[in-house]
Amino acid sequence: MKKNNIIAFERGAEFYFDLGYRKIQKGNLKSALTYIEKAVKLKPNDGFIQFNYAGLLAELGNLDLSTEVLLHIVEKLDPNYDECYFGLGCNFLQMQKIKKSVEYFSKYLDKDPEGEFSEEAEDLLEMLTMIKDANNNLDDEELEKIYKVEEEAINHLELREYKEAAEKFEIVVNLLPNAVPARNNLSLAYYYLGETQKAIDLAREVLNYEKNNVHANCNIAIFYNKFDLSNWVEKQIKSIKKLNTENPEYLYKIADTLGCLDKHDEAYKVYKRLLSLEPHNTLYYHYTAVAAYNAGRFNESMKYWRKLAELDKQNLLSDYYINLAHGASGNEEVQEENHSLSYAYQLPKEEVNRRLAHTQIFVEGSREISLQMLNEKNGKEAIYFSICFDRLIIRKLVFDKIKKELMIESEDILRKYILRPEIDDEIKIEAVFLLDIIGAKQPYSVNFGGEILEITADPLSIDIYAVNEEWEDIIKKAHKTMKGQYKGAYKRFVENLWMSFIKYLYPDIPKTNNIDGWAAALEYVYCKLHHIKTTQEEIAVKYEVSTGSIREKYKVILKSIENRAVNKEKK
Repeated sequence: MKKNNIIAFERGAEFYFDLGYRKIQKGNLKSALTYIEKAVKLKPNDGFIQFNYAGLLAELGNLDLSTEVLLHIVEKLDPNYDECYFGLGCNFLQMQKIKKSVEYFSKYLDKDPEGEFSEEAEDLLEMLTMIKDANNNLDDEELEKIYKVEEEAINHLELREYKEAAEKFEIVVNLLPNAVPARNNLSLAYYYLGETQKAIDLAREVLNYEKNNVHANCNIAIFYNKFDLSNWVEKQIKSIKKLNTENPEYLYKIADTLGCLDKHDEAYKVYKRLLSLEPHNTLYYHYTAVAAYNAGRFNESMKYWRKLAELDKQNLLSDYYINLAHGASGNEEVQEENHSLSYAYQLPKEEVNRRLAHTQIFVEGSREISLQMLNEKNGKEAIYFSICFDRLIIRKLVFDKIKKELMIESEDILRKYILRPEIDDEIKIEAVFLLDIIGAKQPYSVNFGGEILEITADPLSIDIYAVNEEWEDIIKKAHKTMKGQYKGAYKRFVENLWMSFIKYLYPDIPKTNNIDGWAAALEYVYCKLHHIKTTQEEIAVKYEVSTGSIREKYKVILKSIENRAVNKEKK
């Protein structure tokens, strides 16, 4: 419902599902899960919501729970929800349970031979038959053990535990001689262990078996380069350039390899091909720009970084690199130095440290120094980058500084921050409260679930109670107990009092599991502020709590009121 451009949150299952679905479309799956789970809780027998919940769980890698949800749908809710059988087949395939996967793909085709996923199911069944042949027709249980070892090996490889990775990949290769990905990974493990000759030998074995294998061809070029075998490297590069593929994963492997070998002009051309396949991939725009820069194509690199800025207005890289390329394009000394940029999607370490150092000065400096930084472009950029770079410690320090000093000058930083899609909603709510505390004019534009909403720091606009249901229970308890005993708008006053308390302390709210105790404290504060005669003992009897509980919570609420007043006086 919209009223005066302010969004009033309705907390029904459909609302949470729609919000979760929008987050899924934007790729923010973890935040989406929070909302979809709320929808499931409100409508546990809705097969459609449950099915989408299972799909999201699978995307997040929780295949066991996803499978449990899908089985619950077909066994308890709707046995004719045919898409669930296809989903089960996919889940079991990802879990490497070939027999189970075949069972459910077959069941899906039996129930809906002309269904939406019928062609895909037929292709997958054909592929599974080939897998069974390649795996020597081993049972699911035996394969599952092998795949578990391979998964452990991959984890070791990612953690740079190369000795452990090699040992486990060796087990997989011995049991499944045709497992090409395991052989490629074992080859890499040998390389990182310094056993380059063994790495080369294994890569050659793969190429004897599969001449055009992209990973083996690329890996062996890197291995040759380690031995400084320039002629062999050049020969291998020619082989790599002849590989004909439109697979984005393979193209990225090729481009990345060429970049590692300082063949930046060739890498640039492959990255351009990647962009033709995925024209909205911001990572590839950066990689293409880096390749162009390293190849001395400075004007072209600026073009791709400008495109990155256009596609992702919230990115933290493009302005820096555009300025760098602009400086290099007309500077022969810089060009002669020929410093290659890293392909990593990040700022150079030196620039990151510079911005973090500026932010440290902001946090630790006097009010005058901090305000001076907020009035300078470089200072603002450093602070904004830092709270995006580290959302825990540094952001907390910056937010505390802004709150303590009531720095309205930080308003545009905070407004820009709450538009970032990857920032958690709880942090955005904290930023909205901070804007309210420093006196920024409402409403505030916030990116919730990929949709820009105009909201206020009011409980009717922000679904703050969705963060912690206890907070709403406290208000309900106070309202119910106070009903008929006070005149005037006591309900609104108590809710505003509680909301102000949450806003000021959020996210460092004391434990609120004692619903009755906090409700009693709210009523006692209300009486004190309105000069209504009562005692803590009388309130304690009404709520069946101890006077000590009321006294403790009353002091906390009163302290927050006093702190807000002191800060306003300082301002």
